[in-house]
Amino acid sequence: MDFVEYANAWVKSEVTQARFMIGIGILLLLAFFGIMRSQHELLKGSLIPLGLLLVVLIGYGSYILYSRPAHAKESIALYATSKAEAIQQEAAKHINDNKAGKALMRYVYPILMLVSVSGLMLVQSPFYKGMALGFVLLALSTYIIDYGFVSRSDAFLAFLETIG
Repeated sequence: MDFVEYANAWVKSEVTQARFMIGIGILLLLAFFGIMRSQHELLKGSLIPLGLLLVVLIGYGSYILYSRPAHAKESIALYATSKAEAIQQEAAKHINDNKAGKALMRYVYPILMLVSVSGLMLVQSPFYKGMALGFVLLALSTYIIDYGFVSRSDAFLAFLETIG
């Protein structure tokens, strides 16, 4: 597989995840409106973290859907003119993306989950229990999302090492 084929396959998988994120975000939006109309305190407490999760799913998913194909076109055009420079720029991009993603996955999400689970055990109010459960769901969801992006980025870096 050459650079162009791999870049196109990478973009296709990124766009697929973005579409999946947006689809789940739309379903969650419907649930969000249902929870707003309910009188259940536990569910009402989860509205704040669910709102943040909606922003992540729909907002970040839309950003990925828009930006990744454009990035791939630029990389492929650069590869046509200068193979070494395209490989170097693509490697630098994935290394920087992985640093941020791995730092979040290693420190931020587990700490947020631990704090949320601790809060779940310590609070008595159903509203705050719902909020803690919502933050656990938010941290777990963002971990899964970032894991998908970082794992594909790692695979792209490994591919770049074989051709460069």
